[in-house]
Amino acid sequence: MRYRTFALAAAALAVTVAGCNRKPAQEAQAPAAPAAPTAPATPAEPAIVVAEGFDHQAGLDASGYYLSPTPFKIGNYQFTHLAVGAPSDFETWEKGDRSSTFGPILIAFDDTTSPMAANELGGEAHTVSVRVLPDAYSFDAGKLAFRGHDSRLGEVMFSGAFDQAALAQARADGSSQAAVLAGDLKIGDGPARKVTFTYWVGD
Repeated sequence: MRYRTFALAAAALAVTVAGCNRKPAQEAQAPAAPAAPTAPATPAEPAIVVAEGFDHQAGLDASGYYLSPTPFKIGNYQFTHLAVGAPSDFETWEKGDRSSTFGPILIAFDDTTSPMAANELGGEAHTVSVRVLPDAYSFDAGKLAFRGHDSRLGEVMFSGAFDQAALAQARADGSSQAAVLAGDLKIGDGPARKVTFTYWVGD
């Protein structure tokens, strides 16, 4: 009898201890950690087709000035135009007769810190400009790739494609507000940017 009483007391004590050690369900399950915020995806930089050597489609005439409808600057330098010369300019350049101020394709910028002065068109323009001449180019009816450099701007690269129907209409009209050339432009260490160009035949 005494042994049975002792056994019952021990069993009761074990149940009491187990009950004290049991935590409520809410406490036993740790709350889930909040999800870390997802960083916004970085847009992929456009891939530039790098021109090598000098290559052009014989007889193709897309001469004129290609202008950006949205002005943009790189530091103090404002983009002004991309210029394409006449077929004879390509031939002269590729024969090795090369000017230090003009090429069959060039990209021009104005130094916006330079003074303004009257130009030959009766307007005003900055007195200091930069013409980036080609170290390489590829030019045909469908596409244009350019690579040049300047000591102030660094390497300048462009690759793009012509809208041939829009360009033909623009050349017939002398100018266009519609885009005739679109592509990617990279200047120095800056990221490549998407650009579009309208057209002006020039004087």
